[in-house]
This record gives sequence, structure tokens and C-alpha cells, in this order.
Amino acid sequence: MVTLPQHGSNGTLLDIAAFLPHIDRMAKPDSWMITIHECLGDRALEIEALSGSGYELADAEFRSLYKGIYQTIDGHFVGKSGGVSICELRAVDSSFWEITGSQPFEAHMLATFGAWRGPR
Repeated sequence: MVTLPQHGSNGTLLDIAAFLPHIDRMAKPDSWMITIHECLGDRALEIEALSGSGYELADAEFRSLYKGIYQTIDGHFVGKSGGVSICELRAVDSSFWEITGSQPFEAHMLATFGAWRGPR
């Protein structure tokens, strides 16, 4: 597991939209199990209601549902391929992301986005 910041060095917000191109390159899930407790953007309340106790959907459906979300405050995403978990991303209290997957995937995410350094 690697821990990434939720806010980039230049003040940009790091969320699923920023991670998806890297997930596509390194993991390629065909479905997602999502549990979202709090997020911000289009359809946020709907997503929170749908997924509060877990919601599984195909990759294309996930992208369509989540495309208007600009920040995940607390949420858990499990990318699956053939029903098997291949990556996990957990947003924790709008502070950091815990990323789990293959060693190459974790190394790529860490090199690309940097390590979370904790409260400053």
C-alpha cells in the first residue's frame, strides 16, 4: 500500500478523475465495487445513497456515474477484473489516498503523484 496526498503540490485536487488514466494503463478493471460516504459534485447525494453499503457496477457505468464528482472526501473503490480485486483506492477524510495493487501499479502511482507527508 502507498499513501498519496489528496492535494497536489500545485494545489490541484487529486481524485478519481486524475487517477483513471493511470489505472487504465496499469490495472484495467472491468468493474468496480464502490462505497462512498461523502463526495462533492454532480449526483453526489445519489452516489452516496446508492453506494453507502457498497455498490458494484461495470467500469463504463462507474465512469458515467462518477464523471461529475470532483472530490471524494471519504470513499472506497475496488477495481476488479473477472470478479477479482486488482486495485483499491481509499479516500480518507479529504486528506490522503491509500492505494493498493500490484507492486508496479503502486510504484507508478507513488512516482506520479508523490507520497503523502501528513499534516503540515
